[in-house]
Amino acid sequence: MKIIDAFWEKRNLGVDCKEIVISETDAISEIEQLAAFMSSVDYLVVKVPVSRFDVNSYLASLGFTFVEASLNMRLQIKDAVLSPLQQRLNAVIGYEEMNSADLEQLFLEIEKGLFATDRILLDPAFSPVQAANRYINWIKDELGRKSQAYKIVYKGDSIGFFTFKMLEDGVYYPFLAGMYSKYFNSGLGFATLRKPIEEVIRREGNMISTYVSSNNNAVIRTHLQLGFTVQEMSYVYIKHKN
Repeated sequence: MKIIDAFWEKRNLGVDCKEIVISETDAISEIEQLAAFMSSVDYLVVKVPVSRFDVNSYLASLGFTFVEASLNMRLQIKDAVLSPLQQRLNAVIGYEEMNSADLEQLFLEIEKGLFATDRILLDPAFSPVQAANRYINWIKDELGRKSQAYKIVYKGDSIGFFTFKMLEDGVYYPFLAGMYSKYFNSGLGFATLRKPIEEVIRREGNMISTYVSSNNNAVIRTHLQLGFTVQEMSYVYIKHKN
């Protein structure tokens, strides 16, 4: 069992937060340590591997709430695919690294609710402003660590974005991506996945590893259509002190 002090959530959400990552081999007696945190931590997040019914039952008995399944999706770049229609559309869609004005546009889109299926935004204990600030802070922090943010461009207009960081040699993680509100129903959403693939190809990488919430069925479907496979999955539970 791994205990992470998620100190950044104090700035983002105004709460003391710990994230508990449970392994497949953790005994239930070890997991019972969770009860000790319940009176001292404002917000607990627990990630549970699949097939641990004993852990799921124990968390339910403590009053934890299931909020999502987190899917680790991976793509070997050689396995990337596009439908004929997507190929035609993709040929006229570009991407560029963002400047400061582009970042301001992105942050405005986030404040308007770009991540509508986010577990923080869905949680009535938090406000839409808190949820937006959490994403904006995350992006700013990652850019400070030399990650990149790119705008996706169609007919001269920014239609969406993706972020990009290297996990290890040849393996990349687009940790956030999305379509802007004006283009949400445009049918161009595949570009938020395809353009990171093209950036990996440009860098001569070989794999993308990213995470998708079960709350976002459309994004899961698009990942699968473009050649991604599910590598791992965990169940996410939360509990608020008050």
